[in-house]
Amino acid sequence: MNPGQPTDSIQSSLFSAPTVCREYEAPTSALEKQEMTLGVIPFTRGVEPDTRTQLPGYDSGVLCLIIGVFLLLAYNSRHYSTFLKNFSYDLWSVRRTDDSFSVRTFSETGIQISVILLACLCEGIIISAGMSYFGFSTPLRTFAEIASISLVAVFYYVWQLAAYRVVGYVFTDRLSARQWLKGFNASQALLALALVVPALVVLFNPEQAEVVVITGASCYIIARLIFIFKGFRLFYDNFGSLLYFILYLCTLEIVPPVLIFRSIGYISQLQP
Repeated sequence: MNPGQPTDSIQSSLFSAPTVCREYEAPTSALEKQEMTLGVIPFTRGVEPDTRTQLPGYDSGVLCLIIGVFLLLAYNSRHYSTFLKNFSYDLWSVRRTDDSFSVRTFSETGIQISVILLACLCEGIIISAGMSYFGFSTPLRTFAEIASISLVAVFYYVWQLAAYRVVGYVFTDRLSARQWLKGFNASQALLALALVVPALVVLFNPEQAEVVVITGASCYIIARLIFIFKGFRLFYDNFGSLLYFILYLCTLEIVPPVLIFRSIGYISQLQP
């Protein structure tokens, strides 16, 4: 086509590429500029990290306590057949003519000590988890708190053992008193076996503290009721003896746990 020749309108419309504008290339108005976000968009920064909660089960001190108690149990494991053979008798029976009233051997005493320590440690773990869940605070770290509560549980057990021994010595004969103490130790062993799984669960799942505390309290009450029932069978003579039994319940079974619970609440209120 010559430069001076006129352009064909049909040919021009078919072969010439019109200039187009995409949507993102379109100029923005003043109103649109006011609605635009300048700078860094917040969601592009991600989510701010939270401090990771330290689980009690990851605490090396708590794990050392658990491993130590289980090693003690394993050390005495060869004597468990004798312990289990007398366990049900000590827990339920009140028969007065039986050869099982002989003095326990040192191996059986070792088993009893290891099981009691397991019960106290499980109680310390569950009580500590319950305190944290229900808002009770202490200035102690996880290991120190669990160890302290477990130590209090040990002292409480020793105090109960001494109190039951005195009560048995004063109000009954030697044979019945020995049966009563063996029933108490057997109920504590039963409690230890019942609390192992809940204590291990709450160590690594603190959010299950409410369920574990309810389970632990139920196991404690059941173990106590079994022991109280055996004591009633041992000491009940007539209707008048019920007065002494009620006094025993109030003094040794109801008041001490209430005082301990109130002490925990009082210590928690002292914390800032």
